[in-house]
Amino acid sequence: MKRMIAAVLIGCAALTLFVVIQGCGVLGGPPTGVAVSAGPTGPDSTLSDSTVVISWSTPAEGSADKYRVFFQALTDSGYAVVGETTSNAFVHNPHGMTGRYKVAAVFGQDAYEGAEKPTTVPVRSEATLFEINTDSSHCGFGWTRDSGIGKIYSMIDSANCAFVDFYVSDLAAGTGGPLNIVSPNKADTIDSGAVGIVPRAAWKANGFSMLVSAETVPSYQPPPNATYFIYTPVAQPCLFGAYTAGDTLKHYAFIKVDSVNAVTGKVWLQTWFQLVPDLKLIRH
Repeated sequence: MKRMIAAVLIGCAALTLFVVIQGCGVLGGPPTGVAVSAGPTGPDSTLSDSTVVISWSTPAEGSADKYRVFFQALTDSGYAVVGETTSNAFVHNPHGMTGRYKVAAVFGQDAYEGAEKPTTVPVRSEATLFEINTDSSHCGFGWTRDSGIGKIYSMIDSANCAFVDFYVSDLAAGTGGPLNIVSPNKADTIDSGAVGIVPRAAWKANGFSMLVSAETVPSYQPPPNATYFIYTPVAQPCLFGAYTAGDTLKHYAFIKVDSVNAVTGKVWLQTWFQLVPDLKLIRH
């Protein structure tokens, strides 16, 4: 009887060991630190040639057999596989579309998705601004670089020079003239209406594209392939791009002016700010 019990226990131990060994199989885990950045462009640097670099770190469990990269375009309801690679980076051409990415590490037959799902979708904001001679405390606008959210700023306070990306003016003393979106650093050189209002400071130097006909039309390219203007006239409605040339990290944005009242000096607008530096994708 004792021999039978011993034999059964040994058999159970062997079975348990066999299950443990079989269960170990191929160890695997997810990639970490999945992130996106602006990639290389074509020879003419057009918007349709803009690419996105998706990068990540090797799983803690070791190098995967391969990595699978997914993309969910802004207009899609789910993710689609856009490529596979054995390296820790992948270049994707979304053909102007923005969206969200994810990466899975493949070990044998198993796939482990990384927790991070970085996005290239620009951040939307809206604002009501006034001509500088109408209300100088509500004429400036700037995007917060860590969130992409736009805020209204006063042009009276020099402490705001680090935050204002453009302001509204008719470029003349008084009110009632055609309104413009103006680069802040030009307030003391081309805008006679800003004299005595805007203090001298290191205001940002930004640029604005020509007007475009639709929200899906590329509105910007990086200099020197496109001309950026220190100010652009606004009508209702109108669409154009912005290039934040005054930053160490360059950013692009899209501006849509919904309505303008030149009599009251009032402008209603929406903006979309691309948080990924140097990325020129416009779909929003």
